[in-house]
Amino acid sequence: MGSSTTRRAILAALAVLAAVFLAGASVAGAARPAPTTAARSGASGGEAAAAAAHLAMYSEVVEKARETVEMFMARLPAGPSPKGPGH
Repeated sequence: MGSSTTRRAILAALAVLAAVFLAGASVAGAARPAPTTAARSGASGGEAAAAAAHLAMYSEVVEKARETVEMFMARLPAGPSPKGPGH
């Protein structure tokens, strides 16, 4: 009799936990906001200019990251691994 009560308690706890996770998922926001409707529609004005400036800054960050990765890759030794113990 004790094990069925324990199973019911565990199932109830799991159900409550699932409900809390589902409620929290609806509250969570996006990590990066979506572009404004003006930027998507190609409208002119302050919003479109701000969106264009944001995209330009974002592309500069991506280019800088790409250059950094290329620099680190260039510093890696090329060629086969040395032969010997442990290789």
